[in-house]
Amino acid sequence: MAYIGHRCTCGHSDLQHRGAQTGGGCTARAGHPCQKPCGPAPEPQVIPTFNLHGRPVERVLAPGAGFPTLQKGSSYLRTCDCEACTALYAEVAG
Repeated sequence: MAYIGHRCTCGHSDLQHRGAQTGGGCTARAGHPCQKPCGPAPEPQVIPTFNLHGRPVERVLAPGAGFPTLQKGSSYLRTCDCEACTALYAEVAG
């Protein structure tokens, strides 16, 4: 599966930051800051994921969706559901 999100100026996705989007403090190094400058990235992008064989997974998660590998009700890792991500999802999933 792929997901739509924001990539911070430090290079990590919004899922690796505290807060709803980037700029909230990177936790990419096993829960610790990556030591690179962080800042919001206003434009969302499709962030690909890969299977165990290194092939991209084509399905794109809807904005606000949780990842299927996590327990139901988990609020930590959910895709961004801002207006820009929702518009890009509508364009991609069309």
